Amino acid sequence: MGYRITFKPRLVGLFSAVLVFLGAANIALAQSTETNQAILTEAREWLDKGQGKTAYQLLSPLETQMAGQPQFDYLLGLSALAVNEPSQAAFAFERCLAFEPRNGLCRLGMARAHLELAEQDSARAELDLVSQSSPPEPVQKAVADYMARLAGEEVVNRDSRLASYIRMGVGYDSNINTATSLGSMYVPIFGGEMTLRRDGRRRDSGFAQGRFHINYSHPFGNRWRLLAEGNIHAVGNFETKRYNRVVSDASIGLMYRHDKHQFSGKVIGQNYQLDSHSYRNLGGFLGQYVYSLTDRSQISVFGQASRLSYPGRRLLNANRYVGGASLSQALANDRAVVFVSAYGGNEKPVHSHAPSDTNYGFGGMRVGGMYMVTPRAQVEAGVGFERRRFKHRDLLFQRHRRETFYDAYLGLNYAINRKLSLRPRYQYTRSNSNIPLRDYQRHMISVNLQYDLF
Repeated sequence: MGYRITFKPRLVGLFSAVLVFLGAANIALAQSTETNQAILTEAREWLDKGQGKTAYQLLSPLETQMAGQPQFDYLLGLSALAVNEPSQAAFAFERCLAFEPRNGLCRLGMARAHLELAEQDSARAELDLVSQSSPPEPVQKAVADYMARLAGEEVVNRDSRLASYIRMGVGYDSNINTATSLGSMYVPIFGGEMTLRRDGRRRDSGFAQGRFHINYSHPFGNRWRLLAEGNIHAVGNFETKRYNRVVSDASIGLMYRHDKHQFSGKVIGQNYQLDSHSYRNLGGFLGQYVYSLTDRSQISVFGQASRLSYPGRRLLNANRYVGGASLSQALANDRAVVFVSAYGGNEKPVHSHAPSDTNYGFGGMRVGGMYMVTPRAQVEAGVGFERRRFKHRDLLFQRHRRETFYDAYLGLNYAINRKLSLRPRYQYTRSNSNIPLRDYQRHMISVNLQYDLF
């Protein structure tokens, strides 16, 4: 005996609607999961960049939806600590440990939350559990630091630090010899027009450049630190080697830090080579004081005294003194930093028969900053000016020289990965002078790749 099953049209329609609804729900769920995972990845990148506040703003709206997922709870806990919300961090780490009791990172985060909440016994218990699991060396160091903090010891400033990078790039310079674009000019001392040779007028060229940077610091006790830094920057022009330059500088000194105060002093040296010949040497001392107004702003004052020496041209040797102050402020939940600085000083020749353009006073101001657009992209920009007043009359033009320098820059730092970054940059310089020979403007465009060695 056979059976035949028949469906009424209304039931068929209802069944089809259920299938469509379930399919749409599955698609929406998949899309939602993919979106949430992207947010977690972005939040981790912000945390790696030290931007915990931005990560917290991304994660906190998802707590109702994603609480109980260990990866989410761990990241939320870290970002909550960054915004001084230890209670919320403790709840997040507690959820993480409920699902993954052996998650050492969440347990370490829980210990830190207990520390912030002044719950010493609970923090010590968590740290003991982490230590018993034979964690990797970085976690062991963190445990030791937290244990020392519990014991009332100050463990800041105890690590040696080494950082270094190599930067290579190409670009275009509209004025490699910082010269006027005029072909001739009236010179009072001659009583007539003076025609400039080609080498005396503005020249442009493409160029290739490279930079090596290294800095190292080592602690002495809890408050003192040794500072050492070195740089080599070389530029080779495609049109002529006459203006190729290599600048090498180094410094070594000490820094003292206590509470919101920081003092540093360095001995500095520099060699400037032009066309493979030593053009100028500099040696001197730099001192600086920094005071932290808040955790997001600081002021600083500095002073520098240096000696400029020109091999083969002793009459140009001079002493240079500079002093100034600056203020920096973090904005936009620490995604941006702005600064303003002002400075002044003078440069005075060592020899009494030195040319008149080596004795002058100067003062200037700079404003700039950076904005982190994404965890990978950072924009930086700045403008400045400097006014120079010379003590004596210019010999050729029979007038006191007055100059104002203007400059501006705009750059982008894009992180390709943790080590490699792309850095295009534009820079503009303008010298507004009452001496035609010293009046010029300059545009520089470059594209650089930077690889961080350490």
